This record gives sequence, structure tokens and C-alpha cells, in this order.
Amino acid sequence: MANPDHLNQLRAGKWNEWRAANPALAPDLIDAELAGADLRGLDFSKAHLRGADLSGARLDGADLSRAILEGARLTNASLTEAKLDNVQLDFLDLSGLDLSSVSLFRASLRGANLTRTNLRHADLSQATMESALFDQADLSGAKLQGASLRGGRFDATVMRGVVGEGAILDGVEFEDLNMEGSIFSDAQGDNVQFKGCRLQRTNFRNAALRSANFHGAILCEAIFDEAGCEGASLSHADLEKASFVRTNLSEADLRQSSIIGAVFDGCIFTSAQLAELDFRSPSLGRVSFATANLRKAVFSRCELRATDFREANLEEADLRHAFFEGANFSRANLIDAQARHANFKQANLEEVTAQGADLSGTNLILVKARGAKMIGADFRFTDAVGIDLQNADLRYADLRNADLTKANITSAKLWGCKVRNTKLPSSVGHLKLLLKVSQIFQGVGKRADKMKQTREQKRIRQVAELVREREAERKRRPR
Repeated sequence: MANPDHLNQLRAGKWNEWRAANPALAPDLIDAELAGADLRGLDFSKAHLRGADLSGARLDGADLSRAILEGARLTNASLTEAKLDNVQLDFLDLSGLDLSSVSLFRASLRGANLTRTNLRHADLSQATMESALFDQADLSGAKLQGASLRGGRFDATVMRGVVGEGAILDGVEFEDLNMEGSIFSDAQGDNVQFKGCRLQRTNFRNAALRSANFHGAILCEAIFDEAGCEGASLSHADLEKASFVRTNLSEADLRQSSIIGAVFDGCIFTSAQLAELDFRSPSLGRVSFATANLRKAVFSRCELRATDFREANLEEADLRHAFFEGANFSRANLIDAQARHANFKQANLEEVTAQGADLSGTNLILVKARGAKMIGADFRFTDAVGIDLQNADLRYADLRNADLTKANITSAKLWGCKVRNTKLPSSVGHLKLLLKVSQIFQGVGKRADKMKQTREQKRIRQVAELVREREAERKRRPR
């Protein structure tokens, strides 16, 4: 029961004066009946309000910091701009309340029901809101710095302009929400779900977002600088003009995303899924694509000096006119890649697999290509002065008009290569004759195959004609 003297002081209308005169006293208002009371601007700091009925009470601007509100009823209470710092509100029903601009600094709201609650511009910094319900609540402009939202439910919640530096978002589901212009820098958000959210201009600088799901999200002009996005899903997301400076996107999935005008300077794409992306528009300074899946990706005319493509999958990629001087492609897959007129000067192509690749007109000066598998590749008009092709497999490659002066072709496999007007190292001048002989044998073999094919086609026609004759004979016989 509430202390009668304390209740009398409250009803006397001079509560704040009494509190000022007794600063060490903690008011006892346990189980007090205060429904509908006008308590605006009153000082209830450290007050015992356990089980009190505050339904419909007007508490706008009141100070309830460190008050004990366990079991209190706050239905339809008005708390605009009230101060509830360090208050325990665990499992309370706060649904539908107007808590706009309320201060809930370090408050505990575990399991609280905040459905349809107005929390616009509320200060929830360092608050604990684990497993709280925020369905259809309005958190626009709310402060969530350092707040914990683990296990919270956010169905149809409005979160535009939320300020949540350092917030704990691990595993939270924010699907299809409007969070435009929010700030989550330094946030902890491993496995957080932002699927389909509107996150234009949202700031995730230095956030931990491992395995986060941004599938289909709108992230135009969002900032992910220095964030940890390992294993994150950004597939089908709109990343137009987004910034990923020094971001770790290892094993991330960006397939089918829009990256027009995005900035990836210093970004790590190790083992990332980047198939069919068009990299002609984004900024790509000092990036790493080691072991990334870049199948059918477009790098035409991109400048990627000294870029790391080790063991990357660039099958059927468009590398035409790109600048790869000093880049590392060791053990990369370049099968059927289109690299016409690209610049690979002094690049590392050791042990690459490039069967059928179009390398015509490329700059391969001083390239390291030991052990490369380039069967059937097109090297026409390539400048490959000083290239190291030791132990490389170039069988059936087209080397016509290529310049391999001073090249190292020790133990290279060159059977069937086309070498008309090819400049070979002076030390292997005899090789050109052998290659021409191999072409003769190859031509003879092709003619033999063609003759064999012609005979087979003739045989099939004869069989078909015989079958037709037999069928006609069968029809002429009397039944």
C-alpha cells in the first residue's frame, strides 16, 4: 500500500517542492490509484510505483528516472517528453502509448509490449529491449546508441532516421521496413535481416554485419566503409552510389545487384559471389578478387593495376581493353574469357586455365605464365615480348602475327599452333618449321575427318533410300 503521507503530499499540489525539501526520500506510491491523474512535470525519480494504476494519467514531462514501475498499469497514459532513465519496464504493456521524445536512457524493456507505440525521437540509448514487441510502432528519429534489440519483433515498424551507433542487432529481423537515413555505425549485427528494407543513405560504417541479409534492399548512397560484411547477402539489392571503402565482403553474395556508381576502393571480395556483375561504373581501387566467382563479369576498360585475382573464376568474363598491369591472376580460370586488347603487362598468369580465351591484341610483355593452360587460345597480334611460357600448354593456339621475341618457351607444348608471321625467340628458329609441319598434319587430319564424315553421310542417305524402297514394295503386295 502507498504511504498515506506521500499520497497527501501528491494531492496537495506541492509535490515538487516537497521532493526538493526531502531529496534523500524515495516516495512510496506502491499500488497507488492514480488513474487519470494530472501528473505533468512532477518529480517521481526513485519513486516506488510498483503495481500503481497510472491508466490514463498525464505524465508528460514527468521525471520517472530510476523509479520502480514493476507491474504498474500505464494504459492510455501520456508520457510525452517524460524522463524514464534507468527504469525497469520489463514485460509491461506499453502498447499504443505516446512516448515521443521520452528519455529511456539505459532503461530495461525486456519483453515489453510496444505495439503501435509512438517512440518518435525517443532516447533509448543503451536501453535493453531484448524480445520486445515493436509491431507497427513508430521509431522515427529515435536514439538507439548502444541499445540491445536482440530477439525484438519489428513487424511494419517505422524506423526512418534512427540513430543507432553501436546498437546490438544480432539476428534481429527488420524485413521490408522503412529505415531511410538511419545510422548504425559500429553496430553489432551478425545475421541481422534487412531483407527488402528501404535503407537509402543509411550509415553502417565500421559495423559488424557477418552473414547479414540485405536481399532486395534499397541501399542507394548507403555507407559500409570499413564494415565487416563477411558472408552477407546483397543479392538483388540496389547499391547505386553506395560506399564500401575498405569493406570486408569475403564470401558475400552480390549477384543480380545494381552497383552503378558504387565505391569499392580497398574492398576485399575474397570468395565472393559476383557472377555477371558489371564493374565498368564502380570505383575499384586496390580491391582483392582472390578466389571470387566472377563468371561472365564485365571489366571492359576498367583500370585494375596490381589487382589480386588469384584463383578467381573469370570464365567467359569480359576483360576487353581493361588495364591489368602487374595484376595477379595465378591459377585463375579464364576459360573462354574475352580479353581482346587488354593490358596484362608484367602480370602474373602462372598456372591459369584459359582454354579458348580471346587474348588477341593484348599486351603480354614480361608476363609470367609458367604452367598456364591456354589450349586453343587466340594470341593474334599479341605483344608478348619476354613472356615466360615455360611448361605452358599452348596446343592449337593461334599465334599468328604475335611477337614472342625473347620469350621463354622451354618445355612449352605448342603442337598445332598457328604461327604465320609469328616472331619467335631466335634460339628456337627451328621450332617454326616443326610447327608448320604440325599444321600440315593437323590439316591432313582435318581433311581425313571431313572425308570420313562425307562417307558416313552418304551411307546414311543410302540406308534411308533402301528403307523407303522396302516400304513401297510392302505396300504394293496384295493382301
